[in-house]
Amino acid sequence: MLEAGFGRGELAVTSRRADFSRLYDLAERVVPGEHHTRTMSREEAQRELIRLAARATGVATAADLADYYRMAPREARQRVAELASAGELRQVRVEGWRDPAYLSAEARVPRAIGASALLSPFDPVVWYRPRAERLFDFDYRIEIYVPRQKRKYGYYVFPYLLGDRIVGRVDLKADRAAGCLRVLGSYVEGHVDADTVAGPLASELRAMAGWLGLEDVSVARRGSLARALVAAVRA
Repeated sequence: MLEAGFGRGELAVTSRRADFSRLYDLAERVVPGEHHTRTMSREEAQRELIRLAARATGVATAADLADYYRMAPREARQRVAELASAGELRQVRVEGWRDPAYLSAEARVPRAIGASALLSPFDPVVWYRPRAERLFDFDYRIEIYVPRQKRKYGYYVFPYLLGDRIVGRVDLKADRAAGCLRVLGSYVEGHVDADTVAGPLASELRAMAGWLGLEDVSVARRGSLARALVAAVRA
C-alpha cells in the first residue's frame, strides 16, 4: 500500500534506513507547495526524462536513452524523434554502432577525461549491458545470484574506470570486524597493462576504505591484476 501511494504521488520518500528500506511521509509535507497543483502530460514528462538521460549519458542510442529511466522503448523512440525534430537532440553516427546515436544539443566534447572511479554494479555506466559492451568492449555480469563454484570473477564486483576506458574489475568485501577492505579478486582487462592500472586503483581502494570507515586494504593473490595491485597497495 505504501508503494501504491508513492506511485500515485500521495506519499513521498523522506529518507532510507541503513538497510535501504524507505521511510515515507505525506507528499504535502515533503514536496514543495508550488508542485502540488502542477500538471504535465505523459508525453511532456517523457520528453523531460529523455532530455535528462541525454545529458547524463553523453552519446546514446534511443535504446540507451529509454533504459536510463526504464521507459518503454516504443514510447522513448517517439519522444527521441520529437526532440530531434525540435533541435534539442542531434543525431550522430558512432563508428561500429549499428543504430543511430544522439547527443544533447548542449553537449560539449571534453579536451580530456581524467576519470578514476570504482563503479557500483548498479551504476548507469555498466547497468545497461549492451551499452557497456558497445562503449567499452566490456562484458559484465552481476554474479550475486550465481552459485559460488560457477562465478567467474566474484560475488560483488566493481568495474574500474580509468580515463575513458574500463580497465579492470575487483571483487570487494568490507570486513568490518577486522577494519579492512578486502580485495578478494582483481582482474585487468586484456588491452591494458597491469602496472598502469594498479597505482591509481590502489588510491581508489584506499579512498573507498576511508569512506567505509575501514583502516586497511588487503589484496588476495587471485586474478590477473593481483600481483601488481599487492605491490601498489603496499607502496
